Amino acid sequence: MPILLLALAIVAGVVFWVLRVHGTVSQLREVDRDTKGLQRRARSAFTDFFGSPLQRVNDVRLAAVILLIQIVRTGSPITAAEKTRILEVMETPLEIERISQMFERAWTYTQPRHPFSQIADPLVPLLKAHLTEAERLQFVELVRSVASAHSAPSELQREALIRLKRRLVADRPILATSRTDGHG
Repeated sequence: MPILLLALAIVAGVVFWVLRVHGTVSQLREVDRDTKGLQRRARSAFTDFFGSPLQRVNDVRLAAVILLIQIVRTGSPITAAEKTRILEVMETPLEIERISQMFERAWTYTQPRHPFSQIADPLVPLLKAHLTEAERLQFVELVRSVASAHSAPSELQREALIRLKRRLVADRPILATSRTDGHG
């Protein structure tokens, strides 16, 4: 009988401990859920004050390499053909001296399967400020050549290229129809 009471006490203790841990975990999840908005606002305030890491990029060549890498990381992991094409672009048109260091530095700014526009949008003002319109068009073609180095660009990459070209090249919207219609 004492063994039965001891076993019953141990089982009751284990059940009590499991229920207590479950309650604590539930309370922590609730607190975390309640403070998500505060966490986002704090992160947003920090970004507003200091800027995102991409907004602090001030080297046009670094910005270009970041976008060249991100266009291929948007859809899938980077292939050897794509990396080779990026390195060729870094060497010839961009004339980067320390290619491997620049590639590694740019790589830290990119994210796998991350939307291209979220990486490109903070960098577009820098590119627009330092590149002529002809250089912008050439850059868009370089990004397109990297996107198609392994295979034809995916739908996601094509849309990203169209948006990049529109944001880089178009300074003002072009109207499809004229506002003057002949009625005087």
